[in-house]
Amino acid sequence: MYDLIIVGAGPGGMTAAIYAARRKIKFLVISLDVGGQMSWSPEVENYPGFEHISGFELTKEFIDHTKKYKVKVKQEEVLKIEKKEKKCYITTKKRIYESKAVIIISGKKPKKLNVPGEEKFLGKGLTYCVTCDAPLYKKKRVIVVGGGNSGLEAALYLSVYAKKVYIVESSKKLFGDSYLINRILKNKKIKLVTNSKIKEIVGDKNVKGIKYDHLGKEKMLKAKGIFVEIGLITQADFIDCKKNENGEIMISRSTKNNEENLTSIPGVFAAGDVTDIPAKQIVVAAGEGAKAVLASLEYVAKWDKKNKK
Repeated sequence: MYDLIIVGAGPGGMTAAIYAARRKIKFLVISLDVGGQMSWSPEVENYPGFEHISGFELTKEFIDHTKKYKVKVKQEEVLKIEKKEKKCYITTKKRIYESKAVIIISGKKPKKLNVPGEEKFLGKGLTYCVTCDAPLYKKKRVIVVGGGNSGLEAALYLSVYAKKVYIVESSKKLFGDSYLINRILKNKKIKLVTNSKIKEIVGDKNVKGIKYDHLGKEKMLKAKGIFVEIGLITQADFIDCKKNENGEIMISRSTKNNEENLTSIPGVFAAGDVTDIPAKQIVVAAGEGAKAVLASLEYVAKWDKKNKK
């Protein structure tokens, strides 16, 4: 049995792992990927210590730090987390793990368009990761779906490589931060396609463009690449605990009894974007990961004392 299992290896999960490793407890990190949303970000300009760095590069810095403490990540999908009597049981597709405490720092995953052709052309011109695939579209026409911050950041990043970038947004106007909108409007490579809802992804072996509805009229927009940036879904379906209307895990914020980051289930803690904290930032996730692991370590110490034979 483990003292602690950390679910997720984004900035919060890796921070928690570093703290756990320094305490020399028996712990495990389970995550399908490493870096999470941080690795998708084309530009990070608000993480202390780095004036300007890409999400990919910052992820590497985190990984290098965890390697110094010999942190290993089990790349498995978590299907269920439940508490039975005194133990936490984490079920993956491969096996069931037991631990005294769990920290859920699983973050969020991209929303899908749910239109014909989306699954067919995934990896064949359609992607959810601009930092991964932008360099593949040098001097080509591309489409970014979504007019929020993530879509605007993706469009700006793509404009470095692409010949033309179209932002397709279902609303009348963009709704990201004003400084990003100003940069978009000044960029001659970027064109806005508002009041437009995508109906279908079209192509043969690879993407050729989209069919979309613009004020009741069906239109076609040709492109070699489509980047979907319409928001995120909380990855917390595997745990039955108290959540808000957005499916985010609700956590305690009181320092009474050191119950910071505790979920409605004793011994199960949560941190980062998977929770109901309002600020969704890399630095916040890292800080929340540190808070959660410190609270969980105190819980484990009490668990050991109470169950000592």
